[in-house]
Amino acid sequence: MIERNVIVLAVYLIVPIICTDILPSLPKGVPVSKLPLYDPLKDFTCLDGLFTVPFSYVNDDYCDCQDGSDEPGTSACPSGLFYCANKGFTPLTVPSSRVNDGFCDCCDASDEYLTNNCTDNCEELGRAAKEAAGKQAKLAEQGNLLRLQFVATAKRTKLVKQERVAALESEKIEAQKLKDETEQAKLNAETAENAALEVYRQREEAIKKEKAEQEEELKRKEAQEAFDMLDSNKDNILQIEEMKPRQIFDQNKDSEVSEEEIKFFLGDDKTEADFEYFISTVWPRLKPLYMLEKGIFVPPSAAQKEGEEEVLEEPPMPDEQNLEEEEEAEMGDEEREENWEKEQEDNDMATTEQEHESDEVNIELEYDENTKGLIEEANYARAQFENAQKALREIEQELNQLKEVLAKDYGLEDEFAPLEGQCFSYTDREYTYKLCPFDHVLQSSKSSNAETKLGVWAGWAEQGSYDVMLYTKGLGCWNGPQRSAKVLVSCGLENALVGASEPNKCEYLLKFQTPAACRPLEKLSHDEL
Repeated sequence: MIERNVIVLAVYLIVPIICTDILPSLPKGVPVSKLPLYDPLKDFTCLDGLFTVPFSYVNDDYCDCQDGSDEPGTSACPSGLFYCANKGFTPLTVPSSRVNDGFCDCCDASDEYLTNNCTDNCEELGRAAKEAAGKQAKLAEQGNLLRLQFVATAKRTKLVKQERVAALESEKIEAQKLKDETEQAKLNAETAENAALEVYRQREEAIKKEKAEQEEELKRKEAQEAFDMLDSNKDNILQIEEMKPRQIFDQNKDSEVSEEEIKFFLGDDKTEADFEYFISTVWPRLKPLYMLEKGIFVPPSAAQKEGEEEVLEEPPMPDEQNLEEEEEAEMGDEEREENWEKEQEDNDMATTEQEHESDEVNIELEYDENTKGLIEEANYARAQFENAQKALREIEQELNQLKEVLAKDYGLEDEFAPLEGQCFSYTDREYTYKLCPFDHVLQSSKSSNAETKLGVWAGWAEQGSYDVMLYTKGLGCWNGPQRSAKVLVSCGLENALVGASEPNKCEYLLKFQTPAACRPLEKLSHDEL
């Protein structure tokens, strides 16, 4: 019995030793998850499967595998990877080329096992990381409480907007109905108004026509009188020889009437004129002189009198008058004739304008009571239609704005919705940046205060993710693209724009903190720390 107990005791003491010798040791730089691939009792097969080498080749400081998997613990292979366990902190994988290079990459100093230049400070880093994670978790927890308030506010606001949309949809139906009714009433009233006014328009046209005919008859009568006076041989053809004796054509006052003076009235290519040509071409030029000769003056119009009262020309001084007379005396005959012809053209133009104004005299008839009533009804109908049209337009405008707001992506629970309508600023050494979420981003110089639009709301960078806002179609850069901005959104206890930069030309990066981005963090395990 005693011998059996001794044998059992010996087994208990020997088995652990045997098992310890049998368990394979973990090669340097290999994670526990890959331990089965590094069995010292078998040949090693490169992880890419291309070669198989004796296990003694592993970590022998010579690269046998193309993927570097045979040298995880040395710097022999350029593509190898070294695994730092970093117990107490975060595991890390670094290029195996950094092994024993004199620089500490792993906090547990496992990458510098030959140089002994590093110390294991993973526990210290782990404690600091855990403390930072705790603070971050507390911030996220406090911010999440504020986020929940944002969500509640957004729900209430959204409900109010949805109710308003429903009310506006009903109002729109009634407003459209009223617009259609007032439009038809306007059409009916204007039809009656136009019918009544057409009677007066026809009367006015008849009076205008009669007046024009009378004026034309008077014009022809005056022209006929002048034509008969000049047509000395009564052959109904006015010739140059018949016009020469008439001093009315002696415009340069040399007591002789030249053919050039007469041709001014007839036209350069004419030597005679019948009555129709006379009344259309000659008479408009001759009439002012003819009336002047007969002593008939056209009284100035009220506008002419007013103009004369506004501008009173001072009479020329004696010296000036003498100078003008001397200059006129020095003129040649051709120059005087040119000036005279220009004056005649001006007179002709003035006469033509006066006659044209006379032809366009407005004739207004007094409307009867029935027509006045129809006009008032039409004016009222037009006003009612304009009011109905305006009311419908305002309803549609508000409705479209509300629908646009409700269609925006304000987050999974609309937590970002309360930010709309607010703006936040950040100032650096040169510029002030202004972020108006879901609207636009502006930049203004501190020296000039001139604002530059960096972009308008274009959505979130990734659907379903709410950490990057995009703003595009800003003001174009000189010889560059349109400006644009990205806004990095992170958790914070207050809404605040906390940073701005221009990492690339015309591309801006802003940092914005808000409780809307706060969510409770998952509790980290000790191993993760």
